[in-house]
Amino acid sequence: MKTKARVKNVYLLTILAITLVFSVFSFAQGTELFVKKLNTTLPEYLFKSVGTRTFSVQYIKLFEDDESKGYILKAWLFQPLTTQQTNTSFKIRAISPDGKKEFTEEIAGTRDRSYIRLPLILVILPAKYTLYVNSQVVEQPKPTTGGEVSVPIYGDKESANIKLLVRTQTGYRAIAEGEEVSKDDVIFLQVIAGTFPTGGYRIELNEPDIVYPVGKNPGKITVTGTFYKPGPGDMVTQAFTTPTKTIELGKFPAGMYEVIVDIKNLGEFRTIFNVK
Repeated sequence: MKTKARVKNVYLLTILAITLVFSVFSFAQGTELFVKKLNTTLPEYLFKSVGTRTFSVQYIKLFEDDESKGYILKAWLFQPLTTQQTNTSFKIRAISPDGKKEFTEEIAGTRDRSYIRLPLILVILPAKYTLYVNSQVVEQPKPTTGGEVSVPIYGDKESANIKLLVRTQTGYRAIAEGEEVSKDDVIFLQVIAGTFPTGGYRIELNEPDIVYPVGKNPGKITVTGTFYKPGPGDMVTQAFTTPTKTIELGKFPAGMYEVIVDIKNLGEFRTIFNVK
C-alpha cells in the first residue's frame, strides 16, 4: 500500500511539474500575478500552514529564483452558517516591497459546512513581492543579515538602551529617532546593557523578524534575545565592562519602521526610523 501511495504522489507531482512549466512560460510573457486552479489533491504532509484559529492558509513553495517564485496553496475560513457574512471569495494578492503596487486575483470559495474553502491553486509572482491570501501573509520575506559586527559603542554606556546605526565612509553614525535614511543605507542595531563592575555579562540576540510596510501600515522589526549574568563562583574579569551586541539588519524599502527589541533579563526598547 505504501508503494502505491508513493507512486501516486510521484504521478501527481509529475503532472504538477508539467503544469508549472507551462505556467512559468505564461508568467514570463508579462503577467505580474499568475493564478491557476488545480484539479488534483496532494498529501497534507507536504504543506506548511500559517494563520489563526479562524483562518488558515496551507502552502507548498515550489521554487524561487531572481525573477519569480511559485506556490501551491489552499485555505479555509471558519464561517458558521449562523453568521451574517455572505462573502465567500478569497483575494490572492501580490504586493511590491515598497507597498505601492498590488496585483489581485479573486477566487470563489466553496461552502463546506462551517467552513469556506479555497480550492487548490498554483500562484506565481515576482520574486521580491509578498504573497497574501486576503490579509494573511503566506511567507514573509526576510533580508539576509550580516550577523554580528564589531562596532564602537554609540549609546549611553551607563544604562541599558539601543541605538540604530548606518555605515558611513569613515565608519558608522547613530540614527536619531524618526530620522530619515536612504534605501541604500545599511542599518545596524546596537544593544547596550550598561556598565557593570566585573566581566561575565553578555547579550545574545535571535534572528530579526521583519515585516515590511504595506500601504499605510508601517513596517516592524522585532528582535528578541537574552541578557546573561555571571553565576556564583564564575571566574570573571575584575574590571568595569559594558556588554554590547551589534548586528546588521540590512537595507530596507521606503516606509516607516518601528523597531521593538525585547531582551529577557534586560527589558524592552523601542524606536522608529523612516526610509525615503
